[in-house]
Amino acid sequence: MTPTNPSSQDRDSVGEKGLFHKFTDVDFSQPVTVCDNCHSPTQMDMNTLGVLRRVPIMCKCRSQAYEQEQKDAQLRELRRRLEKFEAYSLMDNRFKVSTFENWEHRPDNRDEYILGTKYCEKWPAMYANNRGLLLYGKSGNGKTFLSFAIANALYGQGKAVMAISIAKLLSFIRDSFDKHGQLGETDVLNTVRDASLLILDDVGVEYKTAWAYEKLYAIIDTRYRANKPLIITTNFSLDALRENLATIDLKSRTRDPSERIFSRITEMCAFHEVRGASWRISKGASNKSQLLKDLGLTTAAPP
Repeated sequence: MTPTNPSSQDRDSVGEKGLFHKFTDVDFSQPVTVCDNCHSPTQMDMNTLGVLRRVPIMCKCRSQAYEQEQKDAQLRELRRRLEKFEAYSLMDNRFKVSTFENWEHRPDNRDEYILGTKYCEKWPAMYANNRGLLLYGKSGNGKTFLSFAIANALYGQGKAVMAISIAKLLSFIRDSFDKHGQLGETDVLNTVRDASLLILDDVGVEYKTAWAYEKLYAIIDTRYRANKPLIITTNFSLDALRENLATIDLKSRTRDPSERIFSRITEMCAFHEVRGASWRISKGASNKSQLLKDLGLTTAAPP
């Protein structure tokens, strides 16, 4: 048990010297007091330099309430910091409607639905063991929707979620750097480190500059060292992503064989290929059918 600090009321009523006697002038043959609610001790006896004192301590329920208050305050502060990235984030109206409740079930996306819902159901273990995901596959087949559905489910549980693209993160650093020097990058890395879940969407389309490579590595490495989950989506195959993330010296055109960015991702993420048909093509066909119906046509009008 940790002793509580003497209250200001105690100090005002007995003074500093009197406070010493308040804790020593006690009948130690009597039991310590206990909480009426949780029945755990609210006092403890301490022997310091041969002087026995009876000091107040937090009972179990008060200690638990205090710890929860601290966690809630930290979460509020983190979400406040995340708001600074709002203009750069992907958490817009499209993000808000990407939920498991709005999932359009099809035979070719059943595995993704199970993967996403189970990931959220087992989130405490996923978080504790730093279990991330790399979702890869062809464009438009639901990778982003899946990652956003996971984010929304966890956000609803009170978790601090950050969903953003590398390109937008780099833009934030660049824009902030112009105004405040290193402050922008520091803000990014601190928030990347502290978020419960970080989602990086559409990885692999960034500009191939030495500066962009270094910032991308710093972002991935910060998350890696914080030992927290990361979800990445990409339209590249694994081989193409590995090649795309390899650092290239633009002058010598030589490739860094260490693959330090891809190797970090390999350690942090389980790879899952999303193989469903393109939702965008399906949506385009649906839009065409609806257009023809609205026009009273059964086939496309001639050119």
